[in-house]
Amino acid sequence: MKTIKLAKILYIICSVLLCGIGLLLIIDPVVSSDLIFILIGCILIVFGGSKIVGYFSYDMYHLAFQFDLALGIFVTALGIAFIIRPSVLIDAAALALGLYVFIDGAFKIQTAADAQRFGMSQWWIILLGAIFCISLGVTLIFNPFGIGAMMLRFVGIGLLTDGAQNLFNAFYTVRTINRRNQELDRIPDRDELEGKR
Repeated sequence: MKTIKLAKILYIICSVLLCGIGLLLIIDPVVSSDLIFILIGCILIVFGGSKIVGYFSYDMYHLAFQFDLALGIFVTALGIAFIIRPSVLIDAAALALGLYVFIDGAFKIQTAADAQRFGMSQWWIILLGAIFCISLGVTLIFNPFGIGAMMLRFVGIGLLTDGAQNLFNAFYTVRTINRRNQELDRIPDRDELEGKR
């Protein structure tokens, strides 16, 4: 449980930071690109690490970090690339982040399906977020905007959307797991039932 709590905390912090950078790029896309992409790289490395840690943690339903081993490795490698060669990746930022948002959205469709199977009432929010992320990912991959402010704004929208969806998934699925554990703790065992007779 300590491992999953650590993974959840890192996951939430990185998601909030991704949302913040996404908002910054939407509001002011002409900020220092090198600095922004180095910062994105650092966040992606920590984010990838949290995904890998979460994958190996105890998760009753295996929803919050379901596909995060492969995605964690990809995100970590992407973060390293952003730090090492930020000026080169500016040109390919839309493609690189588009691939990430697309893949993450595609995995979350399976997460939504599993959430429905487990009886979680708000599974459809995960599904809608996943479909929106896939649409944004495809747009960023094909990048009809070229290199400029509009492209960076769409990168910001992609980061903001993915970060917000990750926040929802972390709070909703992990909270549900904790609540289920609390419900199980309230169920009296056989010795308690026999003592009441």
